[in-house]
Amino acid sequence: MRKTDRLGPSPTTPNNGERDSLVGLYFRDASRYELLTDEAERRLSRKLTRCYRIISGELALPEATPQTFREVVGSLGDACAFSTRCRRAFHLATACRRKLIQSNLRLAVHIARRYSQHGIPMSDLIQDANVGLIKAAERFDPSRGFRFSTYAYWWISEEVKRCLQRGNRLVHTPENVVDEIRQLQKVSLSMHQSLGRTPSQSELAREMEATPSRIGELRALALREVSTDVPLVDDGSVTLGDSLESAEQSSPEHPMSERDRSRTLKAMLGALTEREQAILSRRYGLGLPEPHTLQVISDDLGISRERVRQIEKTAIKKLQSRFDSLEAVFGA
Repeated sequence: MRKTDRLGPSPTTPNNGERDSLVGLYFRDASRYELLTDEAERRLSRKLTRCYRIISGELALPEATPQTFREVVGSLGDACAFSTRCRRAFHLATACRRKLIQSNLRLAVHIARRYSQHGIPMSDLIQDANVGLIKAAERFDPSRGFRFSTYAYWWISEEVKRCLQRGNRLVHTPENVVDEIRQLQKVSLSMHQSLGRTPSQSELAREMEATPSRIGELRALALREVSTDVPLVDDGSVTLGDSLESAEQSSPEHPMSERDRSRTLKAMLGALTEREQAILSRRYGLGLPEPHTLQVISDDLGISRERVRQIEKTAIKKLQSRFDSLEAVFGA
């Protein structure tokens, strides 16, 4: 999406009154563009279809290529390198795309207003609604005979829902992660209804074909951010930030001790075979977000759970023997 596609004023000021006035100005500007009649939209669709056909022929695109602005015009690259007819088709298609967007700005505002009671500033909702409108214009295939407003309605609604999912987070969550969070919530609700209880992290992981650690990450990302200025007492003299221990205030030898422990652990594991190292590391979560179960390891390695348990015990005995021998040498 190009920077020039940002429609409407950019709400970057912190003052609520000024923000509201910017939204009012946007409403006024959006109302300047007339809605397309059925006949006008059909004419526009015919123009787009003709433009896409010309560009596709110029580029010799496969017949199965979707006839959309994104697929056809996006494959053009530098339009100046092609024929005059192709360049005219490019400019006309770009103008038609702009007309589709401008004539449906009121639809984007209408959908954004439906979600105005969720605590998200109207300016943010409108901005995301416009992103959905732009995506719809670039993915709309006029040759299919559908009305653009019907097609755009879904895209706009999806972008606004993503905006609600992100909420007022200081750090915006990527769209693909937002989709994962929404899927997790949907699966969690479905399993809660079928099981009659809240599903465990491992159950959700199996249902979504993900690791338990990923489910934990998504759950953490779904939580709203908490300000460190939240007061812990009535008079506000103590805040949440005052009670948090700073990692920067750790003792000077802390980084060195961590490094020494890591080196010692690496040296001890060096006495094991590669398979023993892998199984022990996964069982105890060494260098991993969390330990792996016997079942997960056995599935990955293609061996039985009992065999995994035997290898784990053998590896621990080797380490214990090595530790005892070192203790005897240095203790003497």
